[in-house]
Amino acid sequence: MSTYTPRVASPATWLHGAKRVVSLTALIGVCLCTEAIAQSSAASPPPGGIGKNSWTFAMDNDFLALSSRDAGYSGGFMFTISGPDAADNLVSLDGVLGFLDDWWLPGATRTSSKTGLQFGAQAYTPEDKKSRAPIYDDRPYAGLFSLTSTRMTIADAGQVAWSSAFTVGVLGTGLGKHLHRGFHSLIGSQKPNGYSHQISEGGEPTLKYTARRQGLIAKYRSLAGARADFKWGAEASLGYMTEARAMVSGRWGKFSTPWWSLYPERSEYYAPPATSIDGDLYLMYGGSASLRGYNVLLQGQFRHSDVTFSSSQLERVVGEAYLGVVWGITRQTSLSYVVRFQSAEIKHGPGARDTYVGSLYLNVGF
Repeated sequence: MSTYTPRVASPATWLHGAKRVVSLTALIGVCLCTEAIAQSSAASPPPGGIGKNSWTFAMDNDFLALSSRDAGYSGGFMFTISGPDAADNLVSLDGVLGFLDDWWLPGATRTSSKTGLQFGAQAYTPEDKKSRAPIYDDRPYAGLFSLTSTRMTIADAGQVAWSSAFTVGVLGTGLGKHLHRGFHSLIGSQKPNGYSHQISEGGEPTLKYTARRQGLIAKYRSLAGARADFKWGAEASLGYMTEARAMVSGRWGKFSTPWWSLYPERSEYYAPPATSIDGDLYLMYGGSASLRGYNVLLQGQFRHSDVTFSSSQLERVVGEAYLGVVWGITRQTSLSYVVRFQSAEIKHGPGARDTYVGSLYLNVGF
């Protein structure tokens, strides 16, 4: 029987790792942004109008929801390019996504398409972060870095929106550990020590394809002195997260964007090309129910993982609700804040907990 020996990194080692994280993160950002910058500088937005592209920066964390429990989905961040530049970017997966879409998307109803390219990172942890030993009765450590191409097609005279996404990701990297530890040091939180037992420790590629249809249920130009719209959606994904989802959502307040333009209930972030948003201020809300088939972040993939859960230990139906506010700062800039609730994914033990996460989005058009 082997003995587990804790490995404690010195401050110098941690600092060196943090520098590598910063450098690599900057390099990824440069790769994603270079082509967009080149193209956007070649032509200015039309007078009195706005550009065709937008960038969205987002981060989410349980502390943004004022939650005292740092467990489950610990947090993440993303950067998205939306608009024509997204499909033309050097690292875009739009060609692969288009090939997959041709199998199901009804081409006869297509009227317009919008594209996005996103780099994202997510981190999951058990509640006990001091332990360096495996924790078998709580959710495992898990980290995912991903690149996602998205498409949205508006059809049926603007009453229906078809969406799709193709994601290529990497599980179990050392980068995730260093980035998570660095962020926790920055905010003065407990440093996670059990990453040597994360899902797919050592690194493993993963994929996911998502297809979605959403439709407008109703819209009102004046409801209690403000505008309102209400919509529904159905989504299915196959890959590291295999599930089917049904959802409803709406918004109320002052807004000038179309009903399909913002939907944070989606399983991937999405930021549409910027539209005229100066002075917009509205509430958004919604909920969803998911029927889970497989979750790699809890059950593991092909590579060995020290801590995993079997299908019988997990909830098949998972509920989610959210409430947020969007503020149009200028014609091309908006700021959003969203609080999300998710029901427990694990049936019994310390991992059987509901989670709350707060998210901030900054969208800039050009």
